[in-house]
Amino acid sequence: MDNTLALTAKHKSHRLDWAKTMVITPQKEWEEIIFSDEKNGPDGMRNYWHDVRRPARTTVRRQNGGGSVIWGAFSAKGKSKLALLVGRQASEQYIYTVSEFLLPFAHLNYGVDFVYQQDNASIHTSKETMEFFKEQEVSVLEWTAHSPDLNPIENLWALLARKVYPNGR
Repeated sequence: MDNTLALTAKHKSHRLDWAKTMVITPQKEWEEIIFSDEKNGPDGMRNYWHDVRRPARTTVRRQNGGGSVIWGAFSAKGKSKLALLVGRQASEQYIYTVSEFLLPFAHLNYGVDFVYQQDNASIHTSKETMEFFKEQEVSVLEWTAHSPDLNPIENLWALLARKVYPNGR
C-alpha cells in the first residue's frame, strides 16, 4: 500500500510557501509552538475465546471503525496530559479537550505567549472553535492542507505505537 499523500499542484505550492516562511522563523518562535494531534488505536476487542457450541455472549458494535482515540500536545517545554476522546467528536467536544488539556499546559508553561498548532480538521477550524480561540486569546498557527507529515507529533505517535502495539500501528 502506498502511503504517499495525494497532493495537487496547489497543495504543493502552498506547502512550499509555508516551508519557506517557517525555515526563516527564529528559534524562539519555534519554541513557543505547541504541536497537537489525535491518534487512533484499536479498542482491544480483536480476538476472544468462547465455546463455539454456544452463542457468544459478547456483542461488539462499531461505527466509523471503532477503536480508541487519544489527543495530545507537546512543545519545547514539555507535554500535555493525554485526553481519551469518547464517541464521535464535534466542535463542542474539541473545545472541551482544548480547555481541559491544552490550556492548563500552555498557561503553566507559557502564560499567554504561545502559538497553537492543529491540523485543518473541520472541528478544529469550525466557527465555534475559532470563536473560542479568539475569546481565549489563543494564537493558532496557519497550517497547510494535507500535511500530517509536517507535524512533529506524528513522530511521537509512531514511537508510541511501536512500543504499545505488536505490529507498530
